Amino acid sequence: MIRKSNIQGINIPNSAEALKATLFADDTTVYLSSQDDYNDLQEVLNTWCGAAKARFNIKKTEIIPIGTVEFRQSVVDAYSGQGSWNNYPRNVHVAADGEAVRILGAWLGNDLANEDIWLPKLEKIRSTLDKWTRSRPTLEGKRHVVQMIVGGMSQFLTDVQRMPKAIMDRMNALIRRYLWNDKHTPPVRTEYMLLPADRGGFGILDLEARNDAIDQVCSCGTRAAH
Repeated sequence: MIRKSNIQGINIPNSAEALKATLFADDTTVYLSSQDDYNDLQEVLNTWCGAAKARFNIKKTEIIPIGTVEFRQSVVDAYSGQGSWNNYPRNVHVAADGEAVRILGAWLGNDLANEDIWLPKLEKIRSTLDKWTRSRPTLEGKRHVVQMIVGGMSQFLTDVQRMPKAIMDRMNALIRRYLWNDKHTPPVRTEYMLLPADRGGFGILDLEARNDAIDQVCSCGTRAAH
């Protein structure tokens, strides 16, 4: 209904169709151009809710203004002062520049610092490793914990957001600290710990190689586009 409506959406260079909506399960993102009328979208929503016997939750709606800095700020200021902009819904959250909005696990917005997006995840991994330290695992146990916690907890965000080098360096520092109980000088160099067992290593998670693999898979088009 959205794609067949009067909504023009956003024209993407070299794309046969305008971008009007992306949907996954119950998550819907609609893209409106400056010429679009929000009432056209509201009519679609009202019709769909009536047919599906559902209620559209306006409180969960968020708006990310796009365009020039001046335009984005005008939308934010209008909502801040008047509670609405043009005929858009009242009192919904509007993301200002530098404020991230989560869409299907990725954090999107204007003028975002990718490293800042990673800080909550980094802190959660650090806290979880600290808890595992109290169980006094063996080195083999730590290898599994690193794979499960650092690898598992960082993989999806790396997939949808990419991991900045500065964050990867801090992740590797957490791994070294966990493996060697805060020893200032590890007894075994990291590059040897990363090697597989058949090459004399210990098979510790190689974040750089894992991240490169994710980049290669996505660039080859074998995963969903982000």
